[in-house]
Amino acid sequence: MAGLAAIFWLKRRTKSGVWPCLAGVNINTLTEIVESFLRRQSLEGKRICIALSGGLDSVVLLDAVDQLKSALRLELQAIHVNHGLSPDADSWATFCVDLCVTRNIALVTTKVVVDKLSAVGLEGAARAARYAAFVEAGAPFILLAQHADDQAETVLHQMLRGTGLKGLAGMGEARAVSENQTILRPLLNVSRADITATARERGLKWIEDESNSDTAFTRNFLRHEIVPLLAARFPHYRASLARAARHASEADAMLEALAKIDLAWDGINAFAAALDALPQPRQINALYHWLIWQGVPAPSQVQLAEWAAQLFRAPPAGKPQLAGGHDFVIRRSDNRLMLKRIRQKQ
Repeated sequence: MAGLAAIFWLKRRTKSGVWPCLAGVNINTLTEIVESFLRRQSLEGKRICIALSGGLDSVVLLDAVDQLKSALRLELQAIHVNHGLSPDADSWATFCVDLCVTRNIALVTTKVVVDKLSAVGLEGAARAARYAAFVEAGAPFILLAQHADDQAETVLHQMLRGTGLKGLAGMGEARAVSENQTILRPLLNVSRADITATARERGLKWIEDESNSDTAFTRNFLRHEIVPLLAARFPHYRASLARAARHASEADAMLEALAKIDLAWDGINAFAAALDALPQPRQINALYHWLIWQGVPAPSQVQLAEWAAQLFRAPPAGKPQLAGGHDFVIRRSDNRLMLKRIRQKQ
C-alpha cells in the first residue's frame, strides 16, 4: 500500500511445497549458527535482548533465539527503538509489539530524537541515538542482526572513506559499549540470502523500510548499485572483504600493543620520553591510541602529525609542552602525557 511499510506474509511455495533453499541453507543451519555463537559467548542462563526493528534480519534473529531460549535457559527480551524518521515509524512499533505479544517475549519500546543536522550525518546520528537507547535499557547483552552482507558493505564504505585500520576492521562479533553492556552480532557469517531463505521456510512476517531503497544514502547506494557489480565479477567478495577486515583487526591490535610499549602504558600513565627518538609514524600511532584510551574521538592524520611534532621533541627546560583540539589540551610535563578537557561556553 502506497506510503505504508509493506508487511510481507510469505506463503508462496514451490510445487514440492517448500521454498528452494538459497546457498544450500536450511532452517536448522541458521539456528545452529546462532546456538553455537551463544554457547561460545557463554550466554547460557543469561538475560539477552534482541534489537528488534521489525525488519527481515531482526525478525529472523528473534525467531532463532526464541527457539533456543528453553534449551539455553535464556531470559529473552527485545527492544524496539523508534527513530521517528519515517511516517510509518509508529506502525513499525505496533508490529513489533504484536510480534512479541504473540511469542510472549518482553519488549521495551523507546522513542528517540535524531539530530537531522548532525555533523556525522543522518545515519550516524540515528545510530548514536539508537546505541544510547540500548545503554539506557540496561540489558547486559544486546544482540544485533547485522550479517555478512552488512559487514561487506561496511568494510567497502570504510575503504572508500580512507579510514584507518580500526574502521577497515568492520564490525566485531562482540564489543563492550560500557562496563555493563556488550553488543553481540551472531549473524556476521550469515548472508542476506540465507536469512531470507530461513524466513521463507519459517513463514515469518516482517516489515519493509522504504528508506532501504533510497540510494541517496551511501550504504543503500553501495548495496543496490555497486555490490551487484562486485558480486557478478567476484562471487566470493563477502568472504574476501571479511578476510581483509580480519587482517585489519589483527594489525590494529598489534599497533595498539606497540603503542602501549612505546608509552610505557600501565593503564593510567603514559610516558613520552622514548617517543622523542622514534620516527613520526610511531609517534602518531602512540598518540592516536592514547587519545582513544582517553575517550577522544579519532582525530585526523593531519592533526595527529601536528600534535606529535609539538609534543615529541626535546622539551624546553622547565616548561610543559602543549597541543590539542578545540575542547581539550594535551600536556606533556615531566615526560608524562595528560589530557585536560575544556568546557565550551554556552
